[in-house]
Amino acid sequence: MTVLLVLACDIMIGVIRNTRFRKVLDWECDPEKYLKMIDRQERKYRRNSRAVTILDINRAAAYLIMGDYSKALEYLNSIEESELSEKNDSYYVYTINRILCYYELGEIEKAEALYETELVRLCPYGNRLKKSVEILVGERYFFLHRYEESYAYLKKLLSCDLHKRQYLGILYRLALMDHINGEKELAMGKYKKIVKQGNKLWIARDASERLKELD
Repeated sequence: MTVLLVLACDIMIGVIRNTRFRKVLDWECDPEKYLKMIDRQERKYRRNSRAVTILDINRAAAYLIMGDYSKALEYLNSIEESELSEKNDSYYVYTINRILCYYELGEIEKAEALYETELVRLCPYGNRLKKSVEILVGERYFFLHRYEESYAYLKKLLSCDLHKRQYLGILYRLALMDHINGEKELAMGKYKKIVKQGNKLWIARDASERLKELD
């Protein structure tokens, strides 16, 4: 009975911790604070290789959001795929983030190869992961310069149930396409909203610089 009680408490703590982590990244938009939280967790679980792998995936995600795509990919490439699982979605998140890193770094062929061989065969579980895949589809259109498809697809996603970081990420991509299409006022309106709400996200800094250019 005692063992079951301890196990139940450990699961509850894990859920609360997971919720707290997501709040920092997805709603407070503070990847720097998120990385410090991961560092503390790694000291606790450093002897558990699978737990460390999950933390490295999360750390890579933070660097991706901070705009350091090379660092993010470095962490992802250091991961042993044997430690990942489709059952707990770790392989799926790992794959999505690698694809995004390749796109952002201009390695389109690598991104496309991974998208077509790995992502299409996987089946995401849960609304959160499905939404990430939907956003990736819109991002993919953008990096393939299929701007009209990307804009229509991502704009439709804005009406879905998104957390703040997802919403701002989509808004940023739409602003870039407004900018490309010469829609200065539309782009500026979106950039201002990203700067106001984006806190320490890389896109908030970039949006601020783009506003200066447009002014």
